[in-house]
Amino acid sequence: MTPKGKPLSRFGAFLRNAGRSHLGWLLACLHAAWFLLSIANMSPPSPGFGRFLDHVGGSSATLLAGRPFHFAYESLFLKLLILADMPSTLAMVPMSLVLFVCLKPLHLGFYFASYLTAALVLVGATCQLLVVGSYVERWLALRVWGSWLRLHIHRWSSLIIAIIVIATLVLAPVVNERSRSLGFRHGGISFR
Repeated sequence: MTPKGKPLSRFGAFLRNAGRSHLGWLLACLHAAWFLLSIANMSPPSPGFGRFLDHVGGSSATLLAGRPFHFAYESLFLKLLILADMPSTLAMVPMSLVLFVCLKPLHLGFYFASYLTAALVLVGATCQLLVVGSYVERWLALRVWGSWLRLHIHRWSSLIIAIIVIATLVLAPVVNERSRSLGFRHGGISFR
């Protein structure tokens, strides 16, 4: 019989190892850039659609980060991102339900909740990629050529992450401005 604290200490060690993964942070940073650029590429924020949904308006769409979202009308990059994030999104469902129950009495509405949902998706995907990166790093450590690759990942990850962050900070406003100039692009969504 194992003591009560042992599974928790193993889980804590697992989380610490995942958080130390250079490859995991590199993957998480790439994902965050992909996520932010995909959101910036969507139709502009629509508080009016949020109010429509708040008043029990029926729609084939929902909101994601304040923007109208319908899987069929989104870009290929956003569709691929959503499919890649599916495991973490499903894992975050219990937390989303708790958040929904806690925020319901505050009457914050669909618009505000869509930003919280987007943040939860991003946090869940970051955790997913930290775990994946940690496993891949351990797998690489067992290979002769993998040790060389792992060493280079550790050496260059900070610089690559800085480049990704700077590129995202430059590109997100440009993509968002282009998106705003195009306006609402989903004519087939039923609330219109």
